[in-house]
Amino acid sequence: MLAKLKNHPEEYNHYKNPNDIVWENKIRWAREYLKRKNQLDGSKHGIWIITETGKKRLETYQYNLQDPDEGKAVLEGIDSSIAETTEEPEEVFYKIDKLQSHGDILGVRGIVYEPINEQGVILLFAALCYDLNFRIEGIRAKFPDALLTRRNERGTFDKCLAEFEFKASNYLLHKHPLKGCDLIICWENDWKDSPIEILELKSICKDFK
Repeated sequence: MLAKLKNHPEEYNHYKNPNDIVWENKIRWAREYLKRKNQLDGSKHGIWIITETGKKRLETYQYNLQDPDEGKAVLEGIDSSIAETTEEPEEVFYKIDKLQSHGDILGVRGIVYEPINEQGVILLFAALCYDLNFRIEGIRAKFPDALLTRRNERGTFDKCLAEFEFKASNYLLHKHPLKGCDLIICWENDWKDSPIEILELKSICKDFK
């Protein structure tokens, strides 16, 4: 690639890992994306062959100088800057596939599908919190997840430290302490003898349909 990149020395830079050369990393990303679109066949280890689909794309481009796949990456949830990450392309594409999976129809407050992960629980709670007499003061990426205020019987608000989980038992799986959390907010409560109060959104949502 030296001749092709002689005017782009920055492509020979390294990421944090000295073995990760910029241009090699970008090629890996491009190769994985072509494979996902069935334009490149990598079924034989170490050998990559352009497919008939890939040939048609190339022929179209050579004929009218317009790439028929232009803009397709964004529609599939893939940002053009994705190749700048040092993560393995296979792992990131797997995450994208998981993101595109969804649960059964929910139809509550503009949320189409039931949650299938913790992030979905956070989104759903945010949509319902006002009606459930909660206010969100802050959310973070460490234990506990959220600082809430909760309306009490007197009509005033008390502080409430909350942890989001898809299933309540994940609280134990993640080895969170029993102290330092006032409420577990989950989609499904499968921890019936929990010493911590649990708010199960799955049963609450029935009142909002």
